[in-house]
Amino acid sequence: MPDEEQERAIAAVLASSRRRPSAPRWLWVVALAIGLGCAIAFVAAMVRGGDGASGASATAPASGSGFPAGLAVGAGIGIAIGWFAARRAQAPVDDDGASHSSRKSP
Repeated sequence: MPDEEQERAIAAVLASSRRRPSAPRWLWVVALAIGLGCAIAFVAAMVRGGDGASGASATAPASGSGFPAGLAVGAGIGIAIGWFAARRAQAPVDDDGASHSSRKSP
């Protein structure tokens, strides 16, 4: 059980982290535009069947798991990040604005 000095130190750290401003809207718009551009370029590369720079399309190596494994890893990481972001967004908040972890009682 933390003593009173530790409680004050913890409260000071939490207060400073709550004062931190959130990401501005323009940053989200830029990130969305970059992501959309990358998605369009990916679809274009998949439809064309090559990297676009060379005339002949390269064949995939016979060994290795390649694209399906990369797609599965990317989807798994995306799901994990989304899950943690949703948990953070749904954290309960007290009357004084303090959020609490679901692992400890308020």
